[in-house]
Amino acid sequence: MVAKKATVVDPTDAQGRTLIPKYPTSGRRTVRLTFDDGPHPTETERVLETLAANEIKATFFMLGQNVQKNPGIVQQVAAGGHSIGNHTYTHPNLVELCAHEIRSEIERTDELLAAYLGDSKLFRPPYGSHDERVDAIVAELGYRIISWNVDTLDWDRRYQSDKWVQHGIDQIREHESSTVLNHDVHKTTADHLDDFIARINALGLTDFEVH
Repeated sequence: MVAKKATVVDPTDAQGRTLIPKYPTSGRRTVRLTFDDGPHPTETERVLETLAANEIKATFFMLGQNVQKNPGIVQQVAAGGHSIGNHTYTHPNLVELCAHEIRSEIERTDELLAAYLGDSKLFRPPYGSHDERVDAIVAELGYRIISWNVDTLDWDRRYQSDKWVQHGIDQIREHESSTVLNHDVHKTTADHLDDFIARINALGLTDFEVH
């Protein structure tokens, strides 16, 4: 029989509210940076420069319509040793589409990224929106879905230019393993990415990994 981890529980706080159990951790955290909606003709390159300066690999979930416009940027992402995933062609909410349209959105981008996807093909549905029907088509096409558990909200004007950094840090603190959602199409993300990475490192004992 495998022994279960001990759980340290503070039953209530000063206001009498039930607290969430606290589980012992290894002391290290894993962070996986991901970037959606590119490639962008200028901002993706700036993101790549910052990642290279910090010796970090990331995953870029690309839109087919932007891949078609910026094939050279796709090559730069791949040359930097980063992972590339499929993010559909036009960024629709897939659960609102028929099966034929879902398949088309994925396959059109698949054709453009075929040389970069590797054996383990990664897919991220726009808005994180998917259901059993979408999941079945994604699996049929040989992909696995990668979601996130940290949303920096770097796309939200209320969190620009740099409020998204603190918002992301607050969430990363709460996880042993974080998959972080960012977007390489916003100037404010490229502007403050180096600070974001520095503040993640300042949390201590952090390993950056890639999907």
